[in-house]
Amino acid sequence: MLRSTFMQLRSVSLIAVIALFAGSILMFLAGLLKTIGAFLIFFSAFSIRMPDHLSESSLATVSLIQAVDAFLFALVLMIFSYAIYILFVHSFTREELEQLPKWMQIESIGELKTTLLQVIIVILAVNLLEHVILVGPEALKWETLIIPGAILCLAAALRLMHVSKD
Repeated sequence: MLRSTFMQLRSVSLIAVIALFAGSILMFLAGLLKTIGAFLIFFSAFSIRMPDHLSESSLATVSLIQAVDAFLFALVLMIFSYAIYILFVHSFTREELEQLPKWMQIESIGELKTTLLQVIIVILAVNLLEHVILVGPEALKWETLIIPGAILCLAAALRLMHVSKD
């Protein structure tokens, strides 16, 4: 009886699947808007007031980096949505799972956590790059080292997670 109750409750996971997929669409749109913004900055006829150390191409580059970041996060949200569907909602046979592309073959929550940690590291690196470009290397303060420190700590934690599996 308890097992059947829990099996019926697994459909509640559809809320997470739908919300993550909607978030993925939102991030794809954000990436698209950042890309369009980069083109507008680069090809704009009117003058945009920018700091002295930035050119139109530098600002467009930052906007494109932000777009890549948004697209990456959108893809991760899509993978999470699909993985939660596979793991909790729909029971796939081993043969059905093997027919999927390798990147869609999620077998555990641990794989999702590893993916999330990798994405967080990339997002932090992108934010650091944006900060360095927008502020300029001359204006950096020692507090900026917090971001690379966090990246190193997260990367070390990720490495330790994989060492314990080997």
